[in-house]
Amino acid sequence: MTAAAGRRSVGGTAMEFAIVRQVSIALENHPGALHRAAAELARHGINIHGLSVLDSIDQGVVRLLTSDAARAREVLAGIGLRLMDAEVFEFDLSDEPGRLAEVCRALAEGGVNIDYAYGTSERVARRMRMLLRASPVERAREILLKLPPA
Repeated sequence: MTAAAGRRSVGGTAMEFAIVRQVSIALENHPGALHRAAAELARHGINIHGLSVLDSIDQGVVRLLTSDAARAREVLAGIGLRLMDAEVFEFDLSDEPGRLAEVCRALAEGGVNIDYAYGTSERVARRMRMLLRASPVERAREILLKLPPA
């Protein structure tokens, strides 16, 4: 996994992961709302690497992993969007039954809550890219470092 600006890579003989900054925005639930945010990021040369949208009737929460979280925050605040940011774990797992369950079990047994997670499978590479928010963060980091490489 390549470490970019704002990433703290961790790993070695243990599971490899990075702690990355994610930006979350609240968007009104209507046509064009996501386009406005995505277009503004593009206009400033900020790439979106990960995306999760959780909707409700009136508004949605969009979580973004970008090429530059600090700049994304500045750009999106500049167009009047409400923002939050958080540290999340980014890691790849082998795309096979039970691998995610192992990670979840280890975190649960260590008293770590998974606040939310999202991901996608890279079928050709047979890998699953995960973004996971856990608390407490430092305890989650300790547990992930004890897991075998994915």
